[in-house]
Amino acid sequence: MIPSDPHRQVVDPRQLVREHGRDALAELVARESGYIFQSRPLKDLCQSLKSGMPLLAEGERGGGKTEMVDALAYACNRPYFELQGMEGLSLKDILFEWDEQAQNKFVVQAVETGALTLDEARRQQWRREFLNLGEILKAYDYLTTTDIVPIVKLDEFEKLPQVCQAFFYQLFTDGHASVPRLDENNGQIGVGKSDEKPIVVLTSNNQHVVHPPLRSRCVYTKVRLPTDFEEARILHSRVPRASSELLIQVVKVVRYIRLMMPTVRDKPGLRESIALLRALITECIEALSAEVIDDHLGFIARNADDLANLELGLQRLERAAQTSDAVIEEMIQQVFCERVVRLREAA
Repeated sequence: MIPSDPHRQVVDPRQLVREHGRDALAELVARESGYIFQSRPLKDLCQSLKSGMPLLAEGERGGGKTEMVDALAYACNRPYFELQGMEGLSLKDILFEWDEQAQNKFVVQAVETGALTLDEARRQQWRREFLNLGEILKAYDYLTTTDIVPIVKLDEFEKLPQVCQAFFYQLFTDGHASVPRLDENNGQIGVGKSDEKPIVVLTSNNQHVVHPPLRSRCVYTKVRLPTDFEEARILHSRVPRASSELLIQVVKVVRYIRLMMPTVRDKPGLRESIALLRALITECIEALSAEVIDDHLGFIARNADDLANLELGLQRLERAAQTSDAVIEEMIQQVFCERVVRLREAA
């Protein structure tokens, strides 16, 4: 869990949306984290917040699904639980596991010292203290014990083993999990069915893998790849120190790679562009030459083949950065003017 920052204000996004609407949430997230919502995901996220249902966010890599949840947690300064989908996860990683070693030790010691009979010790080994919670059930238990609503991210949910999806049915519907043999709280961990639940967001790159019973328990949204203008706005928002001239060059280089270099299979997305811009700003670089691009290819390439092909195209990338493109230049200037207008309105 990532705890709240005690030096920053804690915001309840559900209350914010109910009282001030979705625009207030979008403005908060943009101001605090630099993330700019697309219209459709913002609408669906707000419905998820108001209904208490999890949000299932699907879309291609690079659309900003993961960043959306990270930005929401940071902007609202809520406790943050994360689980990365991957092969090999099991019940113990998601919900719970009994600590058999501790249980056996307890039974042996209790009987040897005469503190309990064998039957009594066997019954008491199923107490909560011998139960280890998985990351997701921890979030529900955290809400129960602190009355603080956390944010939960299930990233790349489609990578979870298929059998694991059933673990979430009761949790998302009732707000708790039933633990066999647990002799406290009616064998349940979590909140009541009608109680407020954690804010849960699932992300997925593959719409065919998430089972229908799980989909029916979620509010659905599609996070599409941003348009050129949206991407420029996001880059400016996330890296505000970048000058318009530098941003224009980076956008032209990335666009050239995407459209004119078919041998580069794994195209750079928003995350790569943001990382590249931040590195250039840190080094006080304002112009992209072949040498500068070569020094920073590690921010763009995602595998050895792409790196080799990018190295072969360094001169072309330099020309792309330095060749005038009226459409891109006008678009970036519009983004910067838009920022100035917003600042003036705020003043």
